[in-house]
Amino acid sequence: MANVTHLKHLEHLEDEMLNYGVDGCKSIVSFLQELRKMLGCDNSTGFMQTKWDGIPSIVCGIDPQIGQFFIANKSAFNKEIPKVAFTPKAVDKYYGHAPDLADRLKLCLKHLKKLDIKGVVQGDFIATRGDIKTETVHGERLYTFGNQALTYAIPVDHPIGRTIIEAEIIVVLHTHYTGSSIQTMQARAGLGEKIKTVKEVAVIDNDTPMHKIGLDHNEEVKFDKMVSNIDSNCKICGEFLDELVLLKGTKGDAKWHVSSYLKQFFNDQIKRQKTISNPAQALEDLTNFYHSKVKPAADKLKTPAAQVQKKTLIYDSENYLINNSDKFKAMLQLYKDIQQLKQFVINKLDHLETFKTFVRTENGYKVTGPEGYVLHKDGDMVKLVNRLEFSYINFTLAKQWR
Repeated sequence: MANVTHLKHLEHLEDEMLNYGVDGCKSIVSFLQELRKMLGCDNSTGFMQTKWDGIPSIVCGIDPQIGQFFIANKSAFNKEIPKVAFTPKAVDKYYGHAPDLADRLKLCLKHLKKLDIKGVVQGDFIATRGDIKTETVHGERLYTFGNQALTYAIPVDHPIGRTIIEAEIIVVLHTHYTGSSIQTMQARAGLGEKIKTVKEVAVIDNDTPMHKIGLDHNEEVKFDKMVSNIDSNCKICGEFLDELVLLKGTKGDAKWHVSSYLKQFFNDQIKRQKTISNPAQALEDLTNFYHSKVKPAADKLKTPAAQVQKKTLIYDSENYLINNSDKFKAMLQLYKDIQQLKQFVINKLDHLETFKTFVRTENGYKVTGPEGYVLHKDGDMVKLVNRLEFSYINFTLAKQWR
């Protein structure tokens, strides 16, 4: 379901059922079954990468139609005016309104062409040499860097640390493209063809070494049972999930329906550091959240007639919650089960990371996990993120200290 042509946005694994209903559920089960193969060291066509919290996203390489090296951010994929820059002057033309962005893209234009990239790749700009600090954190001497929610760190005596400190820029390159034009290219996991190693560019490998972990017998039984339960519950909830997909929207009457507020509700729960421990309580929280969003919006409408019309829609939607309470609770339980199994996998993966990750708080650095992971399967991609940790940081804590 999450087939990606151009890598602009990735969905959370559990949200696929909100996006596509029963088909999204089938996709989730398929991803989980592929994960089982990967964790069980069976033959798998899946591929896992660690997400990095960089800015900007960079797209670069040889334009297949022009044959010259270019640099861009995700605007390379604009349908009307692709912002692809072959020269520093072109970078200023397209990105000069954001000087920091333009400066980073100019550095990429200067140094990434030295990698001898054959096609088109995408990644994240992580840091410049000037961004790197040498700090003692929890008694360890580290190189630290990062311009987003997370701060990354590597011991100063680590081979990667010695590479980073000599580089002009640090990047992660995680995706390559196939196709005859930038606008019609198809995203594929990994770098594709091998690139050169140059001292000016530290290219961080973000391929997750799945072969280094596995499941013991008890974990295999637990995993298989949870996937089976999720599959069964998807079939039970499928028709209702399809109905929710049909009812949601951002325009007209649909934007007043509770189905249009499900993702917002789950994000609000993260901000409040709440999980779905009890579906009945979660349904009550959803009802209250929905009312808190739509009632003030209806009150602000200019004419009494418009207010009456929208408040009737709200009344109908709240009755929809009541009349379908058992279905909503089953859906919330399914969402919870998917998150729990996803977190089980994340806990396994977090131990594989070479880099330390921190979030900066008013009391100094706090240890945290990586941003998350991207699971690739047959051209589809979804992200596995500890939302109570990283998404919470991204929503709240980190924004105070960027």
